Amino acid sequence: MPVKTKTDSTSRTGPLRQGKVRKEFWLNPSLLRRAQKELGAATERDAVEMALSLVSFRRELRSGVRALRKLKLSRID
Repeated sequence: MPVKTKTDSTSRTGPLRQGKVRKEFWLNPSLLRRAQKELGAATERDAVEMALSLVSFRRELRSGVRALRKLKLSRID
């Protein structure tokens, strides 16, 4: 009987799970449905991943706004 190795299981799951960790959370179902709808996510998992990405993006935006505030701008005309 063949023995399963780690490489056997990772090749079967493909890139879907690559670089990801498994977590388990208790989430408010109505909030999750609302986020899924607002984000246009196909699945609940997609909604959670998109929301986490938005948190990171918000930080980047904030950093960019702070950098822009420091610029000295003059009128072109």
